[in-house]
Amino acid sequence: MIRRFVVLLVFAITISGDIGLLQDEGEEHTVTVDGFGSNIRFVPETLTINEGDTVRFLWSGELLPHNAIEQNDLFNSGDAMRDVDYTFTFDYNQSGVYDFYCEPHRDLGMLGEITVLDVAQDNISTGDDLETKTDDVVSENNSKINFNILSVVVLVILFLIYYRTRIDNITKI
Repeated sequence: MIRRFVVLLVFAITISGDIGLLQDEGEEHTVTVDGFGSNIRFVPETLTINEGDTVRFLWSGELLPHNAIEQNDLFNSGDAMRDVDYTFTFDYNQSGVYDFYCEPHRDLGMLGEITVLDVAQDNISTGDDLETKTDDVVSENNSKINFNILSVVVLVILFLIYYRTRIDNITKI
């Protein structure tokens, strides 16, 4: 009896998946340096992301050294270098607009802007009049919850059937 219960419990844990993980891992967005033009421009200059997303500042073998510093020191890729691979992940409570710059080329206009959308909002309009729906994140989380609830319900039914057959076998003796 105990052995079957342990097997049933292991099965339940296996099919329930990630019960405690309701937030998705965010996407990774890359910001580079315009290597074929002036070499003093971020590409893209403006970026719209969701809370939980990661921004990766990535350039290699650039003619001039660069860095990426948020105006209020939220993130800082360090000293200006020709090769940079720096990532920053925005938490789920950091929605807003964040301006950043390249320290040695700030006066030359090497600026950027990251707009971080609150994933709890239903519809958000960006500056380009594009509508971004964040319902996908919420509905994906809801489908995970629904799958987990369904898994638990199926397991309870299986356990009750098993328990009922055990009682029936005992009363036949």
